Amino acid sequence: MNFLGEFYMIVIGIDVGTQGIRTIAVNENGKKICIAHEELQPSMSSNSGWKEQNPGDWKRVFRTCFKKLVEGIKSQGHSLSEVMAISVDGTSGTILPVDKEKKPLMNAIMYNDSRAGQETGKIKAIAAGFSDKVGYSFNSSFALPKILWIKENLPEVYQNTWKFIHQTDFIIGLLTGIYDITDHSNALKTGFDLVDYKWPESIIEKLDLDMGKFSQVVRPGDKISNISRDFAGESGLSADTIVVAGMTDGCAGQVASGAVKEGTWNSILGTTLVVKGITKNLIKDRQGRIYSHLHPEGFWMPGGASNTGGECLEKVFPDIDYKEWDLKAERYFPTNLIVYPLVKKGERFPFIRPEAEGFIDGKPKDEVELYAGYIEGVGLFERLCYDTLSDLGATVSDEIYVTGGGTKSRIWMKLRASILNKTLLMPEISDPCMGSAVMAASKTIYNNVMEAAANMVKPGEIIAPVPEFVKIYEQKYGDFRNLMRRKGYID
Repeated sequence: MNFLGEFYMIVIGIDVGTQGIRTIAVNENGKKICIAHEELQPSMSSNSGWKEQNPGDWKRVFRTCFKKLVEGIKSQGHSLSEVMAISVDGTSGTILPVDKEKKPLMNAIMYNDSRAGQETGKIKAIAAGFSDKVGYSFNSSFALPKILWIKENLPEVYQNTWKFIHQTDFIIGLLTGIYDITDHSNALKTGFDLVDYKWPESIIEKLDLDMGKFSQVVRPGDKISNISRDFAGESGLSADTIVVAGMTDGCAGQVASGAVKEGTWNSILGTTLVVKGITKNLIKDRQGRIYSHLHPEGFWMPGGASNTGGECLEKVFPDIDYKEWDLKAERYFPTNLIVYPLVKKGERFPFIRPEAEGFIDGKPKDEVELYAGYIEGVGLFERLCYDTLSDLGATVSDEIYVTGGGTKSRIWMKLRASILNKTLLMPEISDPCMGSAVMAASKTIYNNVMEAAANMVKPGEIIAPVPEFVKIYEQKYGDFRNLMRRKGYID
């Protein structure tokens, strides 16, 4: 009950990222009560390609961050008895071995650690049939190759491991004392079979791994437990507070965007462009450009990540005032340029071409037109991503939920809407921790995640296509596709 005598149902979302932990408390209508954030120590390792974090740092920072959140809830006049449920998201593919006392046996091997290349090759050879069934192939960012690497390189650690857990599981363990239940979105990269909904025992046995070291898997949003008495005493929360299974940070970000119903899609434009959506059926891509998570309600959540995005502006136009250049660029649209805005070698989505390189067709009048051309180029490439998904059988609605740093540029948003010829919807709060808050409410306050998102995710801004731009960019997109064909990047 707050100071006005009104009782709210509060849920908490916790996002454990690479650089920090971010928490949010919102009410059942999605109204923000408070946010707290604390930075983590950077990933570390003296070995090339290795990325590790100390789980002790996760524990310390989480406790500091959660204490700040609790103080924020109280400072807003709310009682801690109003807190109904908590959910957690974390980095996908990060793995941590713990012993029977639930103590970490080493630093966590992070999602972006590439040490397990040899083990990945071994798993691919064994799991070819499995990959055909689930629609994706293992790579070194997955957790299963890292577990195999530990077994083959750190046998004592492997021998003493009780369970291999994910970053999300570790934080849930701090909340509940239960460390051996995970959710199916985090379990995907540990090899969990989302089609038959079970661990692939034959693959695990062929790798000579102990099935007993893998956790029980439940659906995101399912109740794991109430918080432990110890955590209730430490935090001041009611012992009746429920902790539900979480998701990966990418899936939580998608939920925060509002893209949770069949046919809805979320474009995340940051350093790179990532596209995620909801389909009724599993989309299998033999080229390996996308893979699908399983929706909490049984739909599928396909996604793909390109190597293009906002990085092109960071690399080609460093140290500029982007708002100022946006204003200057407006008079150049549409430009006389066609730009494939790749600033590194190699592409992974919507096509896989290790040899791919960016290009500029046409001669810019000046640097500002070149800047405008790069902005257009990202939009044209985003259109290619959605057309590729449609070709694979996905249904794409007329509205796209958009998040990421690129949404700060209004001219960029207007161009993207016009090139896609779709309405862009920006959520009011797009942090993954908000997605975790929605998951916390999905089966405690509401019946499912769609109902929770419909009530909690608030639209921030709606950007419609500019009619006079739509026709122009339709033709320009055709020219862009023709150039990509000539380069041999697409068929």
